[in-house]
Amino acid sequence: MKKALSLTGMMLGGLAMGFAQSNSFTLVKMLNEYAPVGSNMVIIGSQLKSNIVPGKAKVLFGSTEATIVRVTDDSLYIKVPENAQPGNTIKVVAGGAEKTVPSQYKDKRNMLFDFESGSVSEFTTKSSKPGAIDGKYIRVEKEIPSWSVIDFVQGNVPLPADVVKNPENYVFKFEVNTLKPFDANMIKFMIDGDYHEVNTYLWKSRQTFDTRGQWQTFSIDLGKMINTPLKESSAKHKVKFSYHGNGILDADMSFDNFRIVPKED
Repeated sequence: MKKALSLTGMMLGGLAMGFAQSNSFTLVKMLNEYAPVGSNMVIIGSQLKSNIVPGKAKVLFGSTEATIVRVTDDSLYIKVPENAQPGNTIKVVAGGAEKTVPSQYKDKRNMLFDFESGSVSEFTTKSSKPGAIDGKYIRVEKEIPSWSVIDFVQGNVPLPADVVKNPENYVFKFEVNTLKPFDANMIKFMIDGDYHEVNTYLWKSRQTFDTRGQWQTFSIDLGKMINTPLKESSAKHKVKFSYHGNGILDADMSFDNFRIVPKED
């Protein structure tokens, strides 16, 4: 009798452990929030391989199911379905758990620059190299001298009142692609900034940044950029992105979809 109880206890314990395991995976982010329809998207997380089983698990863009290509412990590879729409929420259903990937697919809220119209950059292109992810983009392919000012994007942009008043509640995002490493100089992102300390985020090349020809989404806490209150009375704000730093950079960097989105809860 004791042996039977012991076996029953072990079976129940195993079921409990299996159920706990099925809910233990986490979803952190999309590597590229603007992955084109039909291409492979990578979702970064943890404990994915042991919990997400192709053929059993589901990945949904809204109500449209995506094909799972492969799974590693920290990366879920899926094919973006034909019916994927900007603003879709992506959910992963596995082992009785349903979890949401942070951020929206192709989030177009508070878009600053998408380079489809206007003349905010002399570097706007349709080049097949590295290739577009959402229409026109900009590609900076030139040598950047040390401490020279290269304004590669600039324009006067209206901002939502809440962004102006509460920048700490938002994230500044864009997609970036490097064909050569960003390993010298500096990029400065400014909103009513001064290139130095006021409303200027310094992206320094202390550690080499290189996407190796792949598009990735880059995020900056807007509160780290806006350190001086923006004028609520201003109809538009001066937005400028510039190379300006120490060291000669052999640049080949592409950018797209500069936007400001609400932080996730």
